[in-house]
Amino acid sequence: MQCLALVDCNSFYASCESIFNPYLLNKPVVVLSNNDGCVVARSSQAKKVGIKMGMPFFQIKELVKKNKVHVYSSNYNLYGNISARVMSVLKELSDDLEIYSIDEAFLVLNKFSARSFYSRSLNIKNIIHKWIGVPVSIGIAPNKTLCKVANFLAKKDEAGSQVVSLMNKKEIELALKILDVQEIWGIGARISDFLKSNQLYTADDLSKKDPRWIRQHLGVVGERTYRELKGEVCLNLNSGSSIRNQCIVSRSFESYITNKDDLEKRVVSYATRASEKIRSEKLQVKSISVFIRSNKFNKNTKQYHCIKTLSFINPTNHIFDIVNKSLEALQSIFQEGIFYKKAGVILSDLYLENFYNNDLFDSECKIRSQRLARLNKTFDLINSRYGGGSISIAKENYERLHLTKRTNLSPAYTSNFDELAIAN
Repeated sequence: MQCLALVDCNSFYASCESIFNPYLLNKPVVVLSNNDGCVVARSSQAKKVGIKMGMPFFQIKELVKKNKVHVYSSNYNLYGNISARVMSVLKELSDDLEIYSIDEAFLVLNKFSARSFYSRSLNIKNIIHKWIGVPVSIGIAPNKTLCKVANFLAKKDEAGSQVVSLMNKKEIELALKILDVQEIWGIGARISDFLKSNQLYTADDLSKKDPRWIRQHLGVVGERTYRELKGEVCLNLNSGSSIRNQCIVSRSFESYITNKDDLEKRVVSYATRASEKIRSEKLQVKSISVFIRSNKFNKNTKQYHCIKTLSFINPTNHIFDIVNKSLEALQSIFQEGIFYKKAGVILSDLYLENFYNNDLFDSECKIRSQRLARLNKTFDLINSRYGGGSISIAKENYERLHLTKRTNLSPAYTSNFDELAIAN
C-alpha cells in the first residue's frame, strides 16, 4: 500500500509574519487582501475572537480594536519566498512531491523505511518548524482524499502533535463518522446541501451509498471522491509535469473607476501580465475571459458584475492577440454609470506551445507567428533585464497596476538587503 502525506502550513500568511516578529506568537493576527480589503489569513487566536475568512476589513474594525488584533497587508514576496523554502525542505525529506498550493504539498513516503509513517511525518513537522519557523499539520493516508480528511483532523488537534494517520480500515471508518460531508475535499456548498437533503450528513454516510446513485447524481468526479473515501487510489500524484488549468490576473482598485478609458488601461495591464506568465511556462491560451464588477459591499451604489468569454481560432501567447481580445471582451460588457471596484483577465484552455498546427488555409499565419514570437521575446527580455514596465503597450498604465493600498505592510525580510531582519 502506498503512503501519502499532506503537509499544510498552519495559517500560512499569518505564520510568515510571525517568523521575523516573535512577539506575534500566540497573538491574534490577520492578513488582508490587496488594497487592505478582506481577510485572507487568520491565526488560530484571530479565529477564536470571531474573525471569519473573507470578511471585509471595515466590518471587523471594532472587533480588531477590542481584541488587540495585529493587522498586516499582504506581503506576497515574503510569502512566496518562505513557501519556496518550505517546499525545498519537503523535497529533500520525501521520496516524491506534488506542490498543491503555496502552503500545501502531497508527499510520497517510502514504505520500506525502518521508521513508521507517523514517526517520519512528525520528524518532517519538527524540521520545518525548527529550520523555517512555520508550523504545519500533516495528514497521512493511502490516497489524496483521505489525506485531506486526516489533515483536517490534524488541524483540529491544536494541543496535540497535529499529525494524524489514517492507514488502516478502523482509523478510516472512525474519521469518516465524525467528518461533516461539507468538509470533504471537492464537496462545495451546493453539493453539500444536496447530499444533506438526501440524509447524507457525514463522510461515512456518503461512503456507504450505492455507487450507482453516486455516479448518477455526482458524476465521474464525485465517484472518484466516493471511491477514495473507501480507500481506492483514483487521483495520481503530479510531480510537476502537469500544466496549469488557468492563469488569472485581477486587482481591486485603490479607488472607484467610472471612466472607460481608465478601465481599459487596467485590463490591458492585466492581459499583458497574464501573457507574460503563460509565455514563461511555454503555454498558449484558447479562451480568454474578462470580468468587471462594482463594490459588492457598498449597497449605496448600483451593483454590477459581468464576465465575457471569447475564444481564439488557434491557441496563442502573443501579447497583442491577448490584449486585443481582452479589449474586445471589455467593450461588450462595459456599462456607463457604474462605480467599478475590480477587474480581471482569465486565460483558460491552456496548451503547450506547438500543440496545435498553424492554420492550413492562412499562408501568412506562419510568417505572422514567427514575427510576433520575436517581438514577444524582445518584449520579455527587456522587462526581465531592466525591470517590469521598462517597455509596455501604449495603452497600458503599468504604474497603476501595482499601486495598491498597503498601509500595514511588513518589511521584505528575505528579498531586500535594505529590509533584512536585525538581530539585537
